[in-house]
Parts: sequence; C-alpha cells; structure tokens
Amino acid sequence: MMRRWRWVFYLLVGGLLIALFGAGRPTAVYSQTVSGEGEAHIYGNLQLDLLLSAPAGQPGDTIDLTVTLTNHSQATVSPRIDLQLPPGVRPANMFFPAGLSLNLQAGTLDWLPVTLANGGVNTFTLPLRLETAEINQPTQQISATLRHNDLAETAAAALWIGVPPQVSNVISPPQVAVGQPFQLRAVAAGSGPFTQTWFLGDGRRVETIDPVVLFSAAGIYEVQVEVSNLVGTAVQRHTISVVPHPAAQFSVSDATAGVGQPITFINQSGGAGPLTYSWDFGDGTTTAEATPNHTYVAPGTYLVHLTVQNSFGQSEAYWPVTVGLPPTADLILPERVKAGETFQVQGLGDASVNRFEWSMGDGQSLQGAQVEHSYNRTGDVYVTLVASNDFGSTQIGRWLTVEPGMLRLYLPLILNLLGNGTPPAAENPVGIDLPEVGLDEPFILRPMAVPPGSSPTEQLLLYINEARRQFELAPLNLVPQLSAAAQEHTFDMARFAYTSHTGADGSTPAERLVQFGYGAGYAGEATAWGFEYPHQAVEFWVNSPAHRRIILNANATDVGVGYSVDFNAPSVWYWTAEFGNQFAAPTPPTLRVQEPAADFEAMVTTLVNFSWNWPAPLAAGERFVLYLQTNRGAYPVATITQPTLGTRYSVQLAAEDLTSGNARLQVNPGHYSWQLRLENGGTVVQSEARPITFTIDPDAPTPTPSPTAVSPTPSPTPTATPTAVPPQSTPLPPTPTSPPPFVTATPNG
Repeated sequence: MMRRWRWVFYLLVGGLLIALFGAGRPTAVYSQTVSGEGEAHIYGNLQLDLLLSAPAGQPGDTIDLTVTLTNHSQATVSPRIDLQLPPGVRPANMFFPAGLSLNLQAGTLDWLPVTLANGGVNTFTLPLRLETAEINQPTQQISATLRHNDLAETAAAALWIGVPPQVSNVISPPQVAVGQPFQLRAVAAGSGPFTQTWFLGDGRRVETIDPVVLFSAAGIYEVQVEVSNLVGTAVQRHTISVVPHPAAQFSVSDATAGVGQPITFINQSGGAGPLTYSWDFGDGTTTAEATPNHTYVAPGTYLVHLTVQNSFGQSEAYWPVTVGLPPTADLILPERVKAGETFQVQGLGDASVNRFEWSMGDGQSLQGAQVEHSYNRTGDVYVTLVASNDFGSTQIGRWLTVEPGMLRLYLPLILNLLGNGTPPAAENPVGIDLPEVGLDEPFILRPMAVPPGSSPTEQLLLYINEARRQFELAPLNLVPQLSAAAQEHTFDMARFAYTSHTGADGSTPAERLVQFGYGAGYAGEATAWGFEYPHQAVEFWVNSPAHRRIILNANATDVGVGYSVDFNAPSVWYWTAEFGNQFAAPTPPTLRVQEPAADFEAMVTTLVNFSWNWPAPLAAGERFVLYLQTNRGAYPVATITQPTLGTRYSVQLAAEDLTSGNARLQVNPGHYSWQLRLENGGTVVQSEARPITFTIDPDAPTPTPSPTAVSPTPSPTPTATPTAVPPQSTPLPPTPTSPPPFVTATPNG
C-alpha cells in the first residue's frame, strides 16, 4: 500500500514540474523586431520592450532606460538579455536590480530574469548619463539581444547625442538690387541634422536650408536666421541693403551649344523698374528682350554682353559662350558575319568625341569605341552608331548580313551508365560531355505519313524517334513533365522575342525540368526557330554537330516536345525538345542569386533590384526572406512568396525606405551585407552573404520656400557673374578680345 501511494506522489510532483517549467524546452518564437527612435521591441512568445525617456540629449544629460520582459508562453523561462550601450553612455549609478550585471569597459549589460508563465513581467529602469558626443555621427543605438533556446533576436533604440548649434555668420551679397534673386547661407557648427527658419525683415518667414530670395522694394532689411537641432537653437542676424540701382546678371541654358541649337539667356538682373535691356550676342545680333533665345550659325567663342538701365543708372555683365560642331564619325564593320560567331565593330571620330553608342539591330545596345557582338539568327540587320561630343551628336549606320553558322547550344553534362546497364548508385557531381556523333554525308529527313489530325508536337516526336531509328538508337518515351517544360520555353521565346537556352526569367534547361517536376536526370535541350514543319527542325538538329550530340544521345530515355507559332514574333515558328535520363539522379534545386552583384554600391535613395532563381515550387509555409546584415545583427526587410516570372523572384528596395516588421530601419551610409534565406519554420536553404555599400545621395531634395513667400514669380538660382572657361573638345576660333566679365553700376549724370 505504501508503494502505491509513493507512485501517486511521484506522479503529482511530476505533473507539478511539467506545469511549472513546461514539458521539454519551451520554444520562443520571435515573429517581429521593431527598431525606432527612442524605443525598440521584440515581439513573440517572449516580448522585450526598450523605452528611453528622451530620444535625444547632449553631454551632461541623464535619461532613463526602461527594459520590460513579458512572458506570453505557458512555461516559466529564464532567458538572457544582452544590452549594448554606445560609446560615451554610462549608467548614472551602480544600483542594479537582481540579475543585472555590468561590464563597464565594454559597455554591456547582462540581464538574467526569471519570468513566470502566462503574462509574467520583469522590468527595471536604469538612469544613463550622456558623457560624450560624436559631432559627425550623433545618432547612436542602444541594442538589446534576447537569447533563449539557441535563438537570438536583436532590436535597437536610436539615441541622438549631440551639441547645440552655433551660427558664426550669414553669407549674402553686401548689396543687392530690387528684384534680383540671391542666396542666403548660414555658416553653422554643431551636430546635425539642422533646420533653418529665416525671418526676412519684411514680414516673410521661410523654413528651408539656404534659401534663394529677392526683395521687391529698396531699403535696409535685418534678416534673422534660427538654426536648430534636437537639443537647441542658435540665432544670427544680418543686415542687407537693397538698392534701386540696376544690377545686370544672367546665365545660359547651355554654355557649350552646337551650331543651330537654340540657347536661352536667363535674365537674373534686378533694379527698380522700369528696366530696359540691351543684349549683344557677339555675332553682330542684338535684341531688347528680357530673356531672349538665340541660335548661332557658325562655331566659335562669343562674348555675350548685357546692359541693364533704369532711372538710377546702368549695369553691364558679360559671359563667354562656346559654340561648336557635332563630331565627324565613321564606323568599321564587316558586311557579312555568321550566326553564333563573335565579331568586332570599330567606331571612328575626331578628338572631340566623348561617347560612342551602338544599336546592333537586334535589340541590343552597346557602348564604346570598339565592341564585340554576335547574332543568334540570320537575316539583314541595320547597325547604328551615335558619336557624341559636348556640342551634339552624329549618327551613321550600315546594313550587315547575318548568314547561317554554328549556333551556340546548351550542352548538358550527364552520367555514363554502368557497363552492365544498371543505374549508377550516385550522380557524378562533375559529369562528362556528350560524345561526338559523326556524319558521312548531310542528313536528309523526308516527310512521313503522320496520323490524321496529329498536332505539330506529336509530329515532332515522331520525327525525333525516326531520326534515332536511322542511327539504330532506341525510341524515346514522351513524358508530360518534359513536354510542359518544352512548351513553356517555346512560348517564352516567342513571347519575349529571343532565341536562347536561357529563359527570360534567367532559368537554365536543367532548372526547367526541376520547375515542372521531372524526377530524373537531365540529358539536354534542343531549340529551333524559323522552320515551318517539324521534319525541318529535326533535320537541322541532326546536321548541326552540337545539336546532333543531344538528339542522338544514347543515354537519353525520355523526351518532351513543344511548339509555338506567332506571326508577331521575329522567327514565327519555334520548336523545343527536352531530353531526360530516367536512370540518372534528378538535378537538385539551387538558389542562384542574380542581382545585385557582390560589392554593389548604391545611394541610400536608389531602388536596388534584388533578384534570384529558385526552380522548385515553394511548399506550403515556405517563403523567401531577405536579410540586411548590420553591425547590430541581421534584419528581415522583405518577405517574398511568389516568383516575378517563372523561376525568378525579385524585389526592389531603397535603403532609406527599409523596414523590419512595422518599424523603419535607419540605414546610414556605410558597408553592409545581405542574404537570402528560404524559410519554413527554420532555414531550408540560404545564399552566400553579399557585401553592399550605401552612399549619400548628393542630389537629395531639400525643402524649398513657397513661391509666394519669396516672390510672386519663381526665380532661377543665381550664380556669380560667370567666368566660364570654353571647353577644348574641338579646334575653335580664338576667343574674341574683350574685357573680362564684370559688373558695373554707373549713375546718371
């Protein structure tokens, strides 16, 4: 009786332990990480939240970091949380909660809380002192890594640590004319990014960086600028004199125009109205228009002279404009080439040519003085060359005849059967080339009597097996999966107007067999185009040495056939045959990354195309996840479950728009890496990690003032009185003798 009660006791204790700690090891599923300004979150069975009392501060400030762990699972857990503080941030005191330890030298905090099941919560608040700031890199991160059951997830809270701005000066012309556009610039120091608010002294307020403004009335204006960042604002004042006297100023739409090309002379002059304008274009032509257009009929360098007058005086400005001729150009290319053979073309031009662009007549475009090319089909094509210099372009072209030749083929690597005819135990990872099959004389395949109502694909199969019979080879079995692959590739060539063994989606023939579920070894692919009847295609294959090795492959056992006719396609008729070996192991699917290449460089604002090939259909629950690897860990930035085309998957992302979960990632210019993973609860397969560099976009737009806040009409950005140097691309007439560019103001006597 005591023994029975002892077993009951053991069962009760065991049940209590299972309820308390869970049966086996509890699994923490982290489904989402969010990194943001002043906060970060890891969501899942274990939820970790980081919250800063302020997202920004300056050296000497103290902020509070609150860390909360919530257990949504049904088992008590004891995970590890690693906190990494940025340089210059230290705990303000050494009173730590239980389970929290500090490595002061490394700036790391380790927390080992025991968190109860079903909503148990552990939390602590730690004051942090901001000791130093990096002027050029004020944005730092406090990262947290949650580790449990060999899983780890990382999130980071962004913390801006900087110094208040200082404004040392406001730069502007010492004197401007009424209505003359000019730029205001504030010379600021401190931690960016900055915002600027300008008060122009006439009631206007402009919120933009270094605005272009003008004043519509004469006077003395006190301009004030407020430069702000996240921790402070600096103020600077500046006095501007606006006078009614005229000020001549202009720019040109093209300072190196070609002969016969219209040039717009953009008037940026100022002064109290009414104003009169007098233009001398340097070629004997004048006009009184405010903003004229002019066309030069001869090359040369012309000094353009503008005189502006009003009742207060006159002002003059000069600008040299260089006018040249498009380059002389010619090309060298053969009159005839053979299909499939690489040849060279050469562009010729004078010393002013800075760009050669080729259109090869088959949809391909090339650049360079000397390029190589080959054609995949016969016929006449028109090759065009465009040679350009600073003054324009010259286009020339010639016809070229593409004659029949050796077309390039995809040659498969297959297994040798064992001498006894039994299938090999394993696939040879290297493979061998198919043996040559010689012909004593050209092969002729006569039309045969075919079953009434048979389709072109059925007839193609009959002719393939007839050709093999004449060489004493066994007929091939028609396999639906191979036919599906052949038919899709045939449609693909017609639809996208190409002739190649690489599909429009980048797939290879062996991958197409995987895509359509053929469960044995790959033994080759043959394609033909431009033949109206199937016996013509098979006759061509047998007479072509490269194709003949595939059609007369003794190791092939299976075949699939495809046919397409499209009178809108370049070659109208398209044929494909896929060959298989039922005794060879199937080709395993391979993740092939296409774009971007390793060490790719792009601006943070540029859309980058990420693409890859995966031939096998995705199983239920499978998905591709694109990860961006940073110094804080790997962040999932995109999830893709459907191919873009065929076997190709792609997604376009810009670094500045990347998100992980529901939070935007802050991707600063620098070096990163990215990786693809096929996941289904865990990683099924993954690509290599490819490095990528993101750079600053120098042309990133900045806010511009409203037109009504500056002037009733928009004005172009002013430039100083031009001192452009004429380019030396082509021999030009000597520069006319004239005074150097200058601006004068002469009061009326």
